[in-house]
Amino acid sequence: LEAIAEGTFVCEYAGEVLGFAEARRRARAQTAQDCNYIIAVREHLHSGQVMETFVDPTYVGNVGRFLNHSCEPNLVMVPVRVDSMVPKLALFAATDISAGEELCYDYSGRFRNFPLSGGEQKASEEGNVLRKPCFCGSQSCAAFLPWDGSLFPAAHTHSERSA
Repeated sequence: LEAIAEGTFVCEYAGEVLGFAEARRRARAQTAQDCNYIIAVREHLHSGQVMETFVDPTYVGNVGRFLNHSCEPNLVMVPVRVDSMVPKLALFAATDISAGEELCYDYSGRFRNFPLSGGEQKASEEGNVLRKPCFCGSQSCAAFLPWDGSLFPAAHTHSERSA
């Protein structure tokens, strides 16, 4: 109900922090009609390693789970660590936001719908059968919500991704 200045902390995307196996089990148990709140955050380290954090606010969460996706978001998610290696998923205003404007972020982690790489585009096209349509209405709308097939059967196994 109030204007929010660019850079302002808005809220945390809070929920249960899951391991890969439990995140995969929960994702596979969902039907196409179920809401999916599980978010996979991958941080690429200088050493080449990838740290994964899976957060599911379905049963234990906060207002962050009700924020919608947009291909032209006004929030950006930043993993923040305070006294723990497990990050808090903080949402910050990426632009000045007017009072009454819907708060939204790009579920893929990209900001302002940066173009997909060739590999990401191919994976996106293969996953279209399971993907949900995007209704954000932005001029740069990608037509589908972001898709991460790593938790589903056709995707690589966890050990293959970690290698």
